[in-house]
Amino acid sequence: MPALDDHIDDLLGTYFYHVTTPEMWEQIRIDGLKPDQDGIIRALTTNQLDIVDHYATQHVDATDIVVIRFNPCNLGISLQQEPYGATPSTGSYIREIRASIIGPLLLEKDSERKIEHRVADFLGGMDCPGEGAIKILP
Repeated sequence: MPALDDHIDDLLGTYFYHVTTPEMWEQIRIDGLKPDQDGIIRALTTNQLDIVDHYATQHVDATDIVVIRFNPCNLGISLQQEPYGATPSTGSYIREIRASIIGPLLLEKDSERKIEHRVADFLGGMDCPGEGAIKILP
């Protein structure tokens, strides 16, 4: 049976999601989630498939992905609302977390899957002259 705080987190939508490869997930489950060379851990505020797929094709460069979830509420992390270089389609969902590490006990695999189509240009419903809202390349 899930813990009460997990149920409350689900109701409040407080999970953050980190996208990685299956190989990196194996290392992360042992050592925890570490920041990149700039001291940042990037996370999404949603696990919606289209947002995750677009983010993965732009930032992870892999078709086999693992989505890791964690609760940011009690980590004592500082968040930057608008990360540098975020695209309009995913920028509002991306958070940059400055932390030395997020321990493996705080991380949970949300999903693992293969992205069937590479999302080339996801505009999230915004109109762009001469372009469709979504382009999918095989």
